[in-house]
Amino acid sequence: MTRVQLVAIAGSLLYLFVIFPLVFKKKIREEYALLWLFFGFVLLILSLWREALHFLSSLVGIYYPPTFLLLVLIGAIVLILVQYSVVISKLTSRIIELTQELGLTKMELEKLRKEHKQETKK
Repeated sequence: MTRVQLVAIAGSLLYLFVIFPLVFKKKIREEYALLWLFFGFVLLILSLWREALHFLSSLVGIYYPPTFLLLVLIGAIVLILVQYSVVISKLTSRIIELTQELGLTKMELEKLRKEHKQETKK
């Protein structure tokens, strides 16, 4: 086992040890944690299984196999950012809808209060 492989295994395990408590404490919802956990296990498997790492890196055309791990890590980060962008966009649309509904509800409430005041004065 080389030093690079030991660092990759330690980094992958550290990555998973950071993610799992966040999932168990419900600081990351399960639906968002799937990508985090998936790529954590992919990185760990590629760190442990050198032949697969060499095969995949040669398949892609990368001469130095640990660089393929960085490529996987960068791909994971990009996918996770895209996932969060989709979630943020949906939440933004939902906030706009809720704000508009709140404004309409307040307007109707004010209208009903005015009508109620006019009826009590009569």
